Amino acid sequence: MAFEIKALPFTFVAHALAIVGAVLVLVWCIHFRGGLAWESSNKSLIFNIHPVLMLIGLIIIGGEAIISYKSLPLKKQEKKLIHLVLHAVALILGIIGIYTAFKYHNESGIANLYSLHSWLGIAIIVLYGLQWIYGFLVFFFPGGSTTIRSESLPWHVIVGVFAYILAVANAAIGFLEKLTFLENSGLAKYGSEALLVNFTAAVAIFYGAFVILTVVSQGPPVEDDYSYTAI
Repeated sequence: MAFEIKALPFTFVAHALAIVGAVLVLVWCIHFRGGLAWESSNKSLIFNIHPVLMLIGLIIIGGEAIISYKSLPLKKQEKKLIHLVLHAVALILGIIGIYTAFKYHNESGIANLYSLHSWLGIAIIVLYGLQWIYGFLVFFFPGGSTTIRSESLPWHVIVGVFAYILAVANAAIGFLEKLTFLENSGLAKYGSEALLVNFTAAVAIFYGAFVILTVVSQGPPVEDDYSYTAI
């Protein structure tokens, strides 16, 4: 069930927050944390890839994939293709982002999968991947029957929104976890870097909120009933 509010205004705010979030995480990891590197004697530079790819990839591009299907005034097949490709990019970047966390831990002698953040991260990326594969097979190629698609769509939307909300929540947990480690290592609690990390997490949460508002608001008219406006 959609709200009697157009989706388009929410997308403008979401796009602006996406830009702000991407800039903030890059400023944090490059300016404050020293940069990004796949191979380095300073293992923290390897870790820095993780928050950049998870926020810009899984959260922002993943959110744009959701927004694109609901708000773009295009034909259904065109929106499905954009939705599919953006989610694929988000999934790939998310997988690489998780790999860099393992790489950082392994090369630094740190245990893996000991925190709630890591447990949720694995669960989310698996759910995201399964959701993408199911959507590709049922709604894109080879495509299910009309009955299968119509019956699957509400679940596809619910599971997708659930996975995305979990991803945003886990990103916030990740920022909190990293900031706590840094503060325990001497980072000033009211310093510019701590404020930047907290603000970046807040922007990610608000971006996710506007993505969800887009989902529950009214999109442009579609050619059939198998769309988010029916949910």
